[in-house]
Amino acid sequence: MSNFWKRAISGFLFVVVLTGCIFIHPLCFYVLFFIINALGLAEFGRMARRMGVRVNMGFCAVCGSVLFTVGFLHNYVGNWDGYLLFFLLTFLMAIHELYRGKGNGFQNLAFSYYAILYISLPLTLLIYLPYQTSGEWMPEIIFFPFLLVWVNDTFAYLFGSRFGRHKLFPRISPKKSWEGAIGGGLMTIIVGLLVAPHIEGYQVKDTAIIAFIVVIFGIYGDLLESMFKRSIEIKDSGNILPGHGGILDRFDAILFAIPAIFVYMEFIY
Repeated sequence: MSNFWKRAISGFLFVVVLTGCIFIHPLCFYVLFFIINALGLAEFGRMARRMGVRVNMGFCAVCGSVLFTVGFLHNYVGNWDGYLLFFLLTFLMAIHELYRGKGNGFQNLAFSYYAILYISLPLTLLIYLPYQTSGEWMPEIIFFPFLLVWVNDTFAYLFGSRFGRHKLFPRISPKKSWEGAIGGGLMTIIVGLLVAPHIEGYQVKDTAIIAFIVVIFGIYGDLLESMFKRSIEIKDSGNILPGHGGILDRFDAILFAIPAIFVYMEFIY
C-alpha cells in the first residue's frame, strides 16, 4: 500500500474515532483523551531521551493522568479535591528525582514538568471549554477547535502547494509558506463564521476570534514541535498513526491553541 493511501486511511480513521468519542458520551471522550495524554507524554519522554534527558516517566504519567482526570471530574460531577493530590504529586516527583540517580537531575525534572505543562494541561483545559458558557457538557464546543485545526492544516497545504513562494519560517519548517498560512487562515475564519449558528453558547464574534486564535497559535504550536524534532534530528515524534507520525505530530497545533481559547473565553464569560 502506498504512503498516500496509508496516510488517507489512518487520517480518516483518526477523525472518525476522535469525532465519535467526543459526541457519543463524555466518558468516551475521557477514555480516548486519557489514552492520548498518556501516549503524548510517552512520546515526549522518548524524544527527551535522545538528548540524554531522562524524564521521570512514572511520576510524569501519574501526574498528567491525575490532572486530566481531576479536570474531568471537576466539570462532570463537581469534585475538584483531586487538584490537591495533583499538586502533592508534583512535589513528590521533585523529591523522587533525588533518589533516581540518573544524572542531569535539573534537566530531568525541568523536562518532566514541561511535559505536563505542554501536553496534560491543554487537554485538561479542553474539558473546561463547554462549561465556561453553559455549565454543561456540549460536545460541539469540544469538537470546534479540532475542526478549525483540520481546516487550517488542509487549506494551508493546498494553498502552499499551489501558490507558495515565500517561506514562513525556513530555519524550522522549510516547506511552510506565507501563502499557505494566509490561505489556510482565511478559510479557517470563514468556516468558523459558517459554523457559528450551530454552536450554542458562542456568538459569531466568538467563533471568529477563536478561529483567529487557532490560526495564530496553531502555526506556532506546529513550529514549536518542528523545532523539537529538528533539535534531535527526527522526522516524526512517533509512528502510531501510519503516514502521520505520532500523537504530538497530530496534536501540536491544538495543544497550543486550547490554552489561548480558554483564556479568551474566561475573560469574556
